Amino acid sequence: MQGKRIDNEKIKAALNRFLEKQNHIALGFGKNSIFITHKIYRDHVDDLFLFNPYFSINGATFFYRVFGKDIKALMLLRPCEIRAMVELIKLNQIDPETAIMVSVDCPGAISLKKANADMPHDFFEIKQALDKNNRELRWACRFCREKRAVVGDAGIRIAEDRSMWIFPYSDKGNEFLGLIDEETIEFTGKFILSEGVKTEPFTTDMATFNSDFSKCILCKNCRDMCPVCYCVDCLFAGDEYLPKGDALINKMLRTGTEIFPYGKEIFHMIRMYHVSQTCVGCGACEEACPQEIPLTKYFKGISERLQNLFSYMSGRDIKEVIPYLTIKEDELNDAED
Repeated sequence: MQGKRIDNEKIKAALNRFLEKQNHIALGFGKNSIFITHKIYRDHVDDLFLFNPYFSINGATFFYRVFGKDIKALMLLRPCEIRAMVELIKLNQIDPETAIMVSVDCPGAISLKKANADMPHDFFEIKQALDKNNRELRWACRFCREKRAVVGDAGIRIAEDRSMWIFPYSDKGNEFLGLIDEETIEFTGKFILSEGVKTEPFTTDMATFNSDFSKCILCKNCRDMCPVCYCVDCLFAGDEYLPKGDALINKMLRTGTEIFPYGKEIFHMIRMYHVSQTCVGCGACEEACPQEIPLTKYFKGISERLQNLFSYMSGRDIKEVIPYLTIKEDELNDAED
């Protein structure tokens, strides 16, 4: 595999060259007054952080419906964020010509809801801190399918000797590598991160489901922060499934006594079905939940079980067609439930 050996300064220099062109922007990680967070750069990259120990939102949610032919956005994000971008391109929510997607090896992250300001920002220091205190690691990160930067147009990988490399996966990736002042050479070492361990198929029952979702207040934050839940006209914006006002009173007169909030179970079940083949398991839904419901367990578990039926992985390859967009005769004959 051929790539370029890099460091943080070389990446910053390449991004600044990229930003010299008109209508070019970059999305990566910078710092606010306390924490490392998403930051959009337009003129100059100064405080770029390749590794973010905190997770708050999936960066793909900032880029729904980008179709401007004269815009070019370079994304330097976690694999789960790049995978969500790939799915949005497949779903015609982003023009592929507007984005160059660079994934970065991810050591995992802690929830920003439980964060302290003294987390390190070096890859090895983050990994060491999270390995030492695994309980702080987010559930989504603990069971992540793909922490390796092997998705998108290019990937920044960390080798066992602590060197950092960037590899192109597409013509657009090669375009970005051309901005880096370094020769392309053969990589012969080993990477720190290996392929994710396959988990057991997800199972549950209605009693457990009802117990886990009993605290739901139907704020719909999970829907709003999901990077692949993008419908303009949401099914739950009307009164058919989540009625209110006169529609609610009329429904109660027809159906009788109900526990409030009404319809929360069907809201989550339809959402699970809706994103089942595109969910990247990032856990942004759970981060947004004020009730700390274990949403990732359900959405990630159910989606991966369904995706496995089709040997599909969301966001793995932009050329890999989403299963429900195609019909293949007898394709599920050998599938196991």
